[in-house]
Amino acid sequence: MTEETSNRHIVVIGAGVIGLSITLQLARRGYLVTAVARELPGDWDIDYASPRAGAHFRPVPVKTEQDALENSWMRESYEELKRVAEDPDQKDAGVAFVPAMEYFDTTPTEEELAMFAAWPQYRLLKPEELPRGGLAGSIKAGLTYSAWVIDSPAYLGWLRRQAELSGAVFVRARLGAAQEAAFLAHQHRSHLSLPRVVVNASGVGFNDASCFPSRGQFMLISNSYHSTVSHHSADGHSTVIIPRPLGGAVIGGTKEPHNWSPNDSQSAIDEILRRVSIICPDLPPVQGKDPSSFPAIDVQQAYIGRRPMRKGGLRLEKEDFATPKTSENGLDNEQLSISVVHCYGAGPSGFKIGWAAASRAVALVDQCFTN
Repeated sequence: MTEETSNRHIVVIGAGVIGLSITLQLARRGYLVTAVARELPGDWDIDYASPRAGAHFRPVPVKTEQDALENSWMRESYEELKRVAEDPDQKDAGVAFVPAMEYFDTTPTEEELAMFAAWPQYRLLKPEELPRGGLAGSIKAGLTYSAWVIDSPAYLGWLRRQAELSGAVFVRARLGAAQEAAFLAHQHRSHLSLPRVVVNASGVGFNDASCFPSRGQFMLISNSYHSTVSHHSADGHSTVIIPRPLGGAVIGGTKEPHNWSPNDSQSAIDEILRRVSIICPDLPPVQGKDPSSFPAIDVQQAYIGRRPMRKGGLRLEKEDFATPKTSENGLDNEQLSISVVHCYGAGPSGFKIGWAAASRAVALVDQCFTN
């Protein structure tokens, strides 16, 4: 290995969907990537948001320049996920496209309709296609379009395997600062140069006061379903059903900014089950479960997810640090220059913009080697 090659050692912090997407793209570009994370694919922790995500596509309103930018990234990521879903050799990625159903208790505005109309296979639903009876009787309008769904734990594992096939190395560690990752990566791969570029895809950054959690109540169920469903009730709450390509579905949910409680809410669970049963009367029962029972939903697990929110949205920028480094004699410090590329704080849009945001972070890394 030449010195020039060794100097292409990069460290990525974080193994959520954005961190893994960055690691894979960097590795494919020939960088020697060491990914450092507290949790890795296969782990299940309340602060490891990506595997707990419902992970489905749904358009969002465009009200600011940042919204418009992220909307273009959604389209780019949409196309990448379509490529993965259509690749017969990537079935283990857990990506599929299904119809998405949106039900509204209040008539959507022209602006809201335009937001959905920009995506493939959009059309308004006919009255006879809307759920009826009970809670569903309040639904005044509906529409459909083509959306991707992801089995999030499977997809994270797939991203890691793809990155490892391209030479990336994963290290489990807890970090106190972004700069620490460079020294840790060098310790594990001492035959390479100490990384001068760190990508911070840690989800909530390091002591970033703009970051906060948004608590969500979810359930993983054994029942399968043919489409995603988002019901927007008149009381302001939304109920979602998200099928997973490799089996079962995720249902939810709640959005509770700044709520740090890790505990399931039995009241929320009961209400979500009630709403899903009414909105999706054709939900297939699970084999072996009494189909006459109510609700006829087989709950595998109820859990809380913490979305990594950030005031102002995703942080995507490069920052340069002068970092002390222990000198050769071990008694003095030298000054080391390290560039940190920040890419975190995507909130609920991590899967929606993940691939495109990763490509922008990779472009910033490239700049570090050309400037």
